[in-house]
Amino acid sequence: MKKKKIFASICLLVTLSFAATACGSNNTAATPTKKQDLKNSATEIVKAKDPSKVPQNAKNRKDTLIVGSNDAPKGNMNALTAQSLYDQYAYELVFDTLISNDEQGNPVPTVAEKWEISSDGTKYTFHLKKDVKFSDGTPLTAEDVAFTYTALCDPNYDGQISNQANHIKGYKEYNKGDAKTVEGIKVVDPYTIEITLSSPKASALWDLGGITILSKKYYGFEKGNFQRLKSLDQKPMGSGPYIMKKFKPGQEVDFESNPSYWRGPAKIKNIIMKKTDASTMIQEITTGGVDVNLIPAKPENISMLDGAGFINKQFYTDNGYGYMAFNLKDPRFQDKKVRQALTYGLNRQGFVDSYYKGYASVCNQPFSPNQWAYSEDVNQYKYDPDKAGKMLDEAGWKLNSSDGYRYKDGKKFTINWLTYTGSKYEDSLISIAKDSWKKIGVELIPQSMDFNSVLDKADKRQYEIYNMSWSLVIDPDSTQIFHSSQDVPGGSNNMSFRNADSDKLLEEGLKVTDKAKRKEIYNKWAKLINEELPYIFLDQTKYLWGVSSRVEGMKISPFRDWTYDIYKVELK
Repeated sequence: MKKKKIFASICLLVTLSFAATACGSNNTAATPTKKQDLKNSATEIVKAKDPSKVPQNAKNRKDTLIVGSNDAPKGNMNALTAQSLYDQYAYELVFDTLISNDEQGNPVPTVAEKWEISSDGTKYTFHLKKDVKFSDGTPLTAEDVAFTYTALCDPNYDGQISNQANHIKGYKEYNKGDAKTVEGIKVVDPYTIEITLSSPKASALWDLGGITILSKKYYGFEKGNFQRLKSLDQKPMGSGPYIMKKFKPGQEVDFESNPSYWRGPAKIKNIIMKKTDASTMIQEITTGGVDVNLIPAKPENISMLDGAGFINKQFYTDNGYGYMAFNLKDPRFQDKKVRQALTYGLNRQGFVDSYYKGYASVCNQPFSPNQWAYSEDVNQYKYDPDKAGKMLDEAGWKLNSSDGYRYKDGKKFTINWLTYTGSKYEDSLISIAKDSWKKIGVELIPQSMDFNSVLDKADKRQYEIYNMSWSLVIDPDSTQIFHSSQDVPGGSNNMSFRNADSDKLLEEGLKVTDKAKRKEIYNKWAKLINEELPYIFLDQTKYLWGVSSRVEGMKISPFRDWTYDIYKVELK
């Protein structure tokens, strides 16, 4: 299952008032005999049975950590332009943010040593540490933070996170007008920056504090020339613990410790992000070819990791979900009844049971169980081919007894499904979806290509249905995906979902700061999305990271990527 990411841009994520995580240990294999309770964000660490079995080839890499990546970064290694989780892993090694989060999802200082929020919730003042430098030796100052925010406001910005800046006072005047600066961005002194919003926004601390800080000297450009910044995507330079040394498209990215890192040089000198896929990941980690990899949580995979003896297993419920997106510009999918029928007619439970074997549950909403906005009151769309058939009849898609498929106005109901290669997840989903929809008279034709090509075509709306998954932020705001304002080039609303009631609820959810009231709003919004179904929601999974026992200090959770506090991680 390939990942896109909601960029916040730290993996608060991207994945506030906040779900808790904790670390524990267990020396028994986690092989369930019944469905797992996914409504638990705790990380369970199952220790390796025999750490002495670490392969010699891994032991020989005394100064290098190799992390398997289920796909290679596309090359947008900058939070402002990144599109996938794999790009994010890369930029998190290179850049810093003003704030980060602890294991419970609470904000903690990083480059900002402290901050204040005005009583009316419209002014955020960040005080920066004075000893932070970019890897080229230049100091990180408030001017760099101001430049980063201003870049997000640029008229030609075409990335996915404009919603993190559009509440800043003066955004419209700068983005759409002739203003030379953004009124709400004020450098108070070299180490103090003040951001004023046009109105309160509940997620603003994360929006502002979570953006990776760019060097004005290195990335600087004149208003309107955002392409200048994008041209450096594959040559990132930040103040983080690592420096990117080499990018091999489709293969790997190599990093070297930043000797001038303000927290002190990372304990591991080199990191290599290496592409692995379904056919190689188990062999790579069990033979020592990689030290860390996300592995599908399935009993047979767990058994192989256990058999290797030296691999620690870290389990947690993913803060995200899998989905199939409808292109709502396609007239067939503009009928809500058709979208609902296809959901009823897809045996999602059969897919989850056959592929995950107890380590996932069917998803029916755009929140994960880790998020406090998760709703218990949505339609479950349990598999019901008879109901699906009746709904398609009502929508005018009539069954032809001669070939068993449905037709309307002389056109056969055939769906071209854009999906990606190199995944057993896809193989299983394709098989079940083709069989499920054939039973209700719908022909499904998979069109497989590499992950980054799927991203490109999805962003250009060159699809009928495509599938992918989201990693989410801590805050439940989903404006980035579902608001009509994001139905623009580069925006994440690439299904072109436009619904006035949805927009209104998303906007209300950001105006209210009381958590209980926000939950009411988001539960109402989840119910609306569950009815409108711009996506067929697929699954929410139990994640399993295999981590070699030679790696010490790496703690991964729904709220923390493997990149978090990477400077502290050591190799035995």
